[in-house]
Amino acid sequence: MTEPLDAVNDLNNAFVARDLAAALACFAPGDDIGYAGSEKTETASGRAAVSALLGALFLRPEAYGWSTRSATVHRYGSQAYVFAEANGVVHTDTGKTENFPYRVAGMVELTDGRWRWRHCQGSEPT
Repeated sequence: MTEPLDAVNDLNNAFVARDLAAALACFAPGDDIGYAGSEKTETASGRAAVSALLGALFLRPEAYGWSTRSATVHRYGSQAYVFAEANGVVHTDTGKTENFPYRVAGMVELTDGRWRWRHCQGSEPT
């Protein structure tokens, strides 16, 4: 059985692989989805906009990932709010690695036996 926190890990795997199809599969079906990243311009609402934002992000010369340190999950039937404190890491195409604090939060819902994002926000706390 899957758990809401699996949505955090599934999205991480897609980000590390820079796999747009896998990342979009981490979101609930339909157009009522959203994503917000750390940078001011990294906000998207709707499947086409999320696809464009993540597609551009995955074309950068670096891959992003994270590992969850601690998490809070508030489950309400087939929906849940997830907040994860994480250790972020960026791997550049030139082989450099940089670590940074990271947070992933948002609303997930159970769809076809898998927890998927309705809205996800990733951020770098300062």
